[in-house]
Amino acid sequence: MKNSRRTLVLVFLIVISCGALFAATTFNPVGDPVYSALNAPFTKTSARVSSMGGAGLAVFNNQDALYMNPASLGEKGLVFNLPNVSLTLYNIKDVYVDSGLSDALVDDPGKLTDQDFLTGDLLDSFVNTLTAGGRNRLATIDAGVGMKLGRFAFGLDSQINLNTYNTYGVSALSVIPQVDVVATFGLGFRFFRDSAINFDVGVSAALQMRAFMEAVSIRTFADAFGEGSKPTDILGAHPVAIGWAVPLTVGINVNFPFGFTIANVVSNIHLINGGFNYVVTDYNSLADDYMGAFTDVFGESEFVMKSPVNYSVGLGWAPDLGWFEWILDPTFAIDVIDVIGLVDDFSTTNFLTRLKAGVELQMFKAFELRAGLNGGYVSIGGGINLFNVIHCEVAYYWNEFGDVLGEKDVDALTIRFNIGWER
Repeated sequence: MKNSRRTLVLVFLIVISCGALFAATTFNPVGDPVYSALNAPFTKTSARVSSMGGAGLAVFNNQDALYMNPASLGEKGLVFNLPNVSLTLYNIKDVYVDSGLSDALVDDPGKLTDQDFLTGDLLDSFVNTLTAGGRNRLATIDAGVGMKLGRFAFGLDSQINLNTYNTYGVSALSVIPQVDVVATFGLGFRFFRDSAINFDVGVSAALQMRAFMEAVSIRTFADAFGEGSKPTDILGAHPVAIGWAVPLTVGINVNFPFGFTIANVVSNIHLINGGFNYVVTDYNSLADDYMGAFTDVFGESEFVMKSPVNYSVGLGWAPDLGWFEWILDPTFAIDVIDVIGLVDDFSTTNFLTRLKAGVELQMFKAFELRAGLNGGYVSIGGGINLFNVIHCEVAYYWNEFGDVLGEKDVDALTIRFNIGWER
């Protein structure tokens, strides 16, 4: 067990420091369950949306509308996010609480430098949690800039995911670093603006670049640190897939009196081959001719990871309370994701899996409280908006990493910070 602990520490250090785009041989992960989540659409981390149970298609959420429902851009506004940064940690209870780390932060911060604690209770929690089987995730880091000028919005975002997959036991644990870089453009228009019932229509397009390394097992890392070997040997032993996609999102909102909105959103409309188009590169290609290597990405694909189109509907209610909104401004949202999949296989479980609902209470235009349900999992969160310039948010919620609802619930904590301006 002691060797396993040391090995897992090496995994974390190498993935964080070197988990980038290095490879040597060809591989095709299509159909491999280890990589089954890597064809998922890029999802920008939003503490607001996460704490509201993932709901928000029919909510005029300014910059978030660019990624969720571009029709909401039809509501004029001016937003700057320069920059926005978020950190998400997963398995909070199992790893950070049950290990005693949270108590150490409060009662004895010195334990954070205690080698026995770090390689003992804390590492045991990581090992036991990540070797529970199937998919999991260590962390997600988002960083980006964005702006909304009237009906037009633009965002440039990067995201790093440290995915894990395990079949059985410590030796079968694999880490899959994933990097996304995305440029998104959106435009929305409102029709019959002065009518009691009006419409919003919007579209967004994104250029998405994604790269991920072949799953690297702990055993491989251990061998790289053995006698006669060196850590850099890993760089030439595992291929990396670099891919791109150009998905569209189309939204139509119907706005009714008293603040009600019904949203219809068709997302993940891939213009090229229905998904991510990948080539495989290696360390030598990147080192010797990195421009040439990335040029090859837009050539003939070696494999394609299909990503299906998604049609979702949402109901939002933002009651107009007049002058009282300065004291308390509520917002309610209910979404049903992937309606086509629900119709094809309707059941209570299938409906709950796709159901997202949330509420937000904004007080004095500065304090925010949020709660929601995501497939039956509770989420909570809040935020502070100082002078409409500095915005800090936090969300605690659950994700389903299993194939069916309730199979593998993983809790997560997101902390988001941005400097900007919004009106």
